[in-house]
Amino acid sequence: MANRDTINRALRIIGSAGFSGQSITAPSASRGLAHLLRKSPSKQINYSRLLYDLKRQGLVDVANQAGRVRYTITPAGAYRLQALALDEIRILSPRTWDKKWRLVAFDVPVKQSRQRQEFVARLHALNFFMLQRSLWIHPFPCFKEVEKIASHYNVLRHCSLMEIAQTDEASARKLRRHFRQII
Repeated sequence: MANRDTINRALRIIGSAGFSGQSITAPSASRGLAHLLRKSPSKQINYSRLLYDLKRQGLVDVANQAGRVRYTITPAGAYRLQALALDEIRILSPRTWDKKWRLVAFDVPVKQSRQRQEFVARLHALNFFMLQRSLWIHPFPCFKEVEKIASHYNVLRHCSLMEIAQTDEASARKLRRHFRQII
């Protein structure tokens, strides 16, 4: 079985042409995949096995037509590409802090509790501070990043994003203590 990194790299390369598909002139699907991945910095890859794993996991469809191989990302492959893009999201730290807090408030319905948990886990991984159960704060501009994450988990319509310049003293102490390394 091909390892997860190799599968993800192959999926990114196939998906780089967009979700409409990628066509390669090649006698077989595995040779076409080898052609796509030839610039990939990797050790020895078993392209037949990689292609099998991509199809088995339902990430790509492969069609062979008159000497041309067409790779198409499936909906499951598109979702995995989006998840990979989420893993790359970072909030940049400016040189100086503008003394404003970015607040993410949400009220996700109970029927979407799994999406809420995953959304909260992403916020936590990006070093947001939970001021209250559904109030998360960060000191740096992050609205675009939060919108991408909330859209992916289909909770954006339940979120409010705010920029605030002042908080009560007790909350300010908690926030300064949590973010003391970066502000």
